[in-house]
Amino acid sequence: MSFCIYAQSPEQLYFRAGYRSVGELKIDSTKQFFTLPMSYGEDEILTLPEAETISRLQIDSVLLVYTDHPKDFDFSSLNINRIEAFSKWFDGSIDDPVIRWRIIKQTQGVSKRDFEKMFHGIVVYYRKHPRKESTPEEENKRKKQIEHRFDHLVKKKLHVEDHVNSNTAEIFSEHRDKWNKIVVVSDWTGSMYPYTLDLLSWLIQERAQDQVIGFVFFNDGDTKLSNQKVIGETYGVYHIRSSKVMPVMNLMASVKNKGDGGDLPENDIEALIYAQKEFPDANTFVLIGDNQSKVRDISLVDQLKRPVEIILNYADEDKNGIPYIVSDYKKLALVTGGNIYVNKQSFSTIDEIKSTRSLQLNDQ
Repeated sequence: MSFCIYAQSPEQLYFRAGYRSVGELKIDSTKQFFTLPMSYGEDEILTLPEAETISRLQIDSVLLVYTDHPKDFDFSSLNINRIEAFSKWFDGSIDDPVIRWRIIKQTQGVSKRDFEKMFHGIVVYYRKHPRKESTPEEENKRKKQIEHRFDHLVKKKLHVEDHVNSNTAEIFSEHRDKWNKIVVVSDWTGSMYPYTLDLLSWLIQERAQDQVIGFVFFNDGDTKLSNQKVIGETYGVYHIRSSKVMPVMNLMASVKNKGDGGDLPENDIEALIYAQKEFPDANTFVLIGDNQSKVRDISLVDQLKRPVEIILNYADEDKNGIPYIVSDYKKLALVTGGNIYVNKQSFSTIDEIKSTRSLQLNDQ
């Protein structure tokens, strides 16, 4: 049986690929491989390899692995969707005649629980090869493809339609040679989604994921009412020690579903204290903050022991182009020895920070 498939669609590939029935799949650990796990009965990839890894793979063969439960059920629609999910991240994989595809059905189980414990998803056997220098045109095409896939993932996982904003990515790009072992502390409430999503997309496109060691997301107490929020114990703060797209986006979705704090002030300092405790090995702490909200717990700022790089979403400006910045963020920068970035401007020295206009938010 031949496994060289000239497929034009996931459906055509599925019905042409080699097929094998086994009790339970045993992965050949003598070869280089990675897995793309999916849940029982689902077609969403739960974990992806690093973008750097993807770009340097020469795929030899791909196994689509599923279980025969319910017995004799028609799994073609589910498995075709799984192939399509794979192809969105691995361009040309279903059209490449060199790549051997096999469909593996696992049968060794009695109850649903038995089958749920088995592996479901994709197994990829590959060889690494040195990455060739890309032409500017090829590199631009690669980035656009990643951006397209990322857009699809954001809409599916987070149900966020408009996340295009280059503000955060531009600042990270400018400081790429200075910032390392970064922890990103992000206000994860409604209007702030675009500013961290922009960064995550940039990290993948620029193969810069190794610069960030973790993320902290805060939403000012999940669904707590204002009168239930205690300074320093508002909670709604969550972290992950990873910069891989799927684990980070899974946490984003989880925090989004937990609520957005209800009122406008945010617990930025509580989140920063938490971050500095959880990531003592970090070199750079970056806060992505909302310049339309007060910092609820600015009174705790003296507990911070490390400088904070503050990226703000937006600021109105006076006639001379000087931005109006919430005074809490100015105090945070001055106390910790950090910097403020907003509207493509940066404010680093004490005099520069003090020279900005103070934004008064009396209705909060």
